[in-house]
Amino acid sequence: MDQVPISRILVETEPDWLRVRENVSKSMKGVMEKRLSSLPGGNEGDAVRAVRKEVEERLAKMQEDLFRLTNPNLRINGHNYEDFVEATAPWDEMLDRRITGLNAERISYDAIIAERRKRVPLSLHALETNLEDRRTAAEWLEEGEDEDEHASKRSKRKAEDIPPPARHQEAVETFKIVVSNLAQLASSAHTQHTRAQRAQTVREEIANMPR
Repeated sequence: MDQVPISRILVETEPDWLRVRENVSKSMKGVMEKRLSSLPGGNEGDAVRAVRKEVEERLAKMQEDLFRLTNPNLRINGHNYEDFVEATAPWDEMLDRRITGLNAERISYDAIIAERRKRVPLSLHALETNLEDRRTAAEWLEEGEDEDEHASKRSKRKAEDIPPPARHQEAVETFKIVVSNLAQLASSAHTQHTRAQRAQTVREEIANMPR
């Protein structure tokens, strides 16, 4: 007869199995400490110190063999444990934190973009409305007047009909002062030039006098 395959022990997740292993290790270590304490001198006696290292090494080897023999009898999350271990990449804490940070950053950017998508069209619409209102005000037509008549009247306007710009009078007064100063400078330039020539001549005569 064919041998009936032994059913595996079902475990939902690997952390559950690792928790079992940890509990088994703690129990075995507790039994070891209890046995060692029964030796002469207790846990801190010379007899315990002489054998502790060897006992701990043998216990670790027993645990390793025990878990190695147990693995083929486990089925975790629908997978044979030996296949589950090979197919599962080791957990990278730094990579996990980076992925979490990038995801949070993506959510923040999505919120900013969504806010701008709401705000920018409204701003553009307000700007277009403002420009349209200004254009309409600048090209306002009297009742019954068409665009050709308005353009003809606008081209025939005289300079005095155009309102002066801001601070026009102040600019005119400043220009008058500048023109007056330039006129005074032009009238005195010849005199100043003559004086400079005379001073240069006197300087040369003094320099050429015999000593």
